[in-house]
Amino acid sequence: MKKIKNLILLSFLAIICAGCPDNCENCHQYITFVNKSGKKIGYQLDLDKISNISQDTIFYCDNTSGNFIPKDSLFALECVIWVGGWEDELMGAYIQFLVLDGEKFTKYYRAPCDSVRKYVPILDCYRLTLEDLQRMNWTVVYPPEKQNNIEP
Repeated sequence: MKKIKNLILLSFLAIICAGCPDNCENCHQYITFVNKSGKKIGYQLDLDKISNISQDTIFYCDNTSGNFIPKDSLFALECVIWVGGWEDELMGAYIQFLVLDGEKFTKYYRAPCDSVRKYVPILDCYRLTLEDLQRMNWTVVYPPEKQNNIEP
């Protein structure tokens, strides 16, 4: 009787595990950022509503999500929402990726915000929507690659 009970329990667990649908069949958990500049770059990320996009490109003092990408390397930005991935996170929103001079950002990383804004140049600013990232196959390349002699 105990063997039958164990067999039924194992069969039931196998059916449950095999029958669980993947909530994220076609969603993406990572955005890949590639640094092909040959120099270390600094970066800062920000996520906001599309309606809040402004023309100003500034370093945000209250945003602590900044770091470095070594030359000729990449990093993968993981989505914190596992159920729907970046598709859910970016619904009606955009991600801003500021590319900063890596050497100067290293020097002023812990300095007051005014010093960072004054002495660390922003080399590029990507403001990407869900559609942009889908078109780019979830990979952002710095510096932007030319495609058929057209800037992206």
